[in-house]
Amino acid sequence: MPRRRPDKVIEHRISLSDFERTKINQVQKIAAANVGLDAITGVAMAAGTALAGGGALLAALVLMKWKAPDIIADVTNATNGALDKVADVVLPGQPIELRREAQRLAKERGEIAKLETTYCTLSSEKYDAAQRSQVQQRKDQYFEDLEAFRLIASESAYADVIYAGQGDIKPDDYESPWNPFTWDWLSVGERL
Repeated sequence: MPRRRPDKVIEHRISLSDFERTKINQVQKIAAANVGLDAITGVAMAAGTALAGGGALLAALVLMKWKAPDIIADVTNATNGALDKVADVVLPGQPIELRREAQRLAKERGEIAKLETTYCTLSSEKYDAAQRSQVQQRKDQYFEDLEAFRLIASESAYADVIYAGQGDIKPDDYESPWNPFTWDWLSVGERL
């Protein structure tokens, strides 16, 4: 149903003096400062939460490394397993055999490191001079095998795949032939 037009309009006015106007301006300034302060407080709370979360994560990792050091190795082995499955499909043949050898050497290095901390450290409860000698012989054999492997793997065109994720198996002075930053640009045409 339509509304009726008003018969008369009454207008009310409020007049403010200078005192009231200054008080209203002060309230507006305080409200604007509170809005800015709320934004800064929100950022500070977010940063504090992130720092606390990072600290908790770091503490959890340190505790895990201390109480269950094998978990990290298990995760690494699981990711290497996924990389191996992809490599088996994409690159069958010799590169995979070399990668398996690199994995064997990396595993051997891990076992030697465990034996060193167990039997070769003077502060260890299980320190044993005879075991220490055996560990040193095993370590010497490992380094001989590693050098022989590096000579073979360095000549492979798939050295990047072979060394991927293997830690100290990769030589320090190894430069990928597929990295354009290491190319001698005068001989790029010869390489291609």
